[in-house]
Amino acid sequence: MINFFRKLRQKILAENLSSLKSGKFGRYLIYAIGEILLVVIGILIALYINTSREDFLKEQYTASVFEQIQKDLQNDNLKLIQDIEKIETTNRFILDMLGNKIPDSFYASIDSISYDDDKIRPIRSLCTDFIAFLPNTKGYDLLKMLNNQELVNDSLTNDIISYYSKLETVLPEYNKVTVEISKRNIHEYKQYDWFENWAIGTYDPGFIEYLKENKDNKKRLAEFYSYNSVNETYWKELKQTTDELIKRIEEKNVTP
Repeated sequence: MINFFRKLRQKILAENLSSLKSGKFGRYLIYAIGEILLVVIGILIALYINTSREDFLKEQYTASVFEQIQKDLQNDNLKLIQDIEKIETTNRFILDMLGNKIPDSFYASIDSISYDDDKIRPIRSLCTDFIAFLPNTKGYDLLKMLNNQELVNDSLTNDIISYYSKLETVLPEYNKVTVEISKRNIHEYKQYDWFENWAIGTYDPGFIEYLKENKDNKKRLAEFYSYNSVNETYWKELKQTTDELIKRIEEKNVTP
């Protein structure tokens, strides 16, 4: 198309130069106006191409931001699955201990060998093993810096922002409380002779007896459970939300 305009321009220029020499000024004026129009059209075409390119790059960058958010949520989801499983196991053990549902044979089966078994391991840190959830926010941080007016009223974008905003305000409190209780219980453990062995993960019959008989331990377990059960509910709600957001981002990515 550019070659066409160039040839047309050269033809008109040649014709109008001869017209100008012969005194036909009107035809030359028409040519001048045509020249201006060609320049304007060229500018408009260039602007259109540039704008289209910028829009394409903006769409590509926006898509990459949502892909990063999706990746962050998927990684968080895997962590939540592991955390929820640990919390559920801890809470089941605590309830069974408080309800005296664990038989003496279970405690009697614990020795230096079985102490490291997967079925025994959870009792070693029932009220001292805090679980703190720290979400990946790389994609969310990019979203906050994204200058795209089309996303202002986008429901998915708003829900993502709402999700991470709540995490920033609520989650630190959940983590803080659990960590503080765990640290306090560890401090209480220091008064017992079995503490050093417990700290390095070595079997000590004194610790097993403590779990089985100590009344203060049951109080600590009850207190820890009261907070950990809340954590369990909240962690499950987080997982449900991440599942929903991941699904919606996937649907957004496949929508033409």
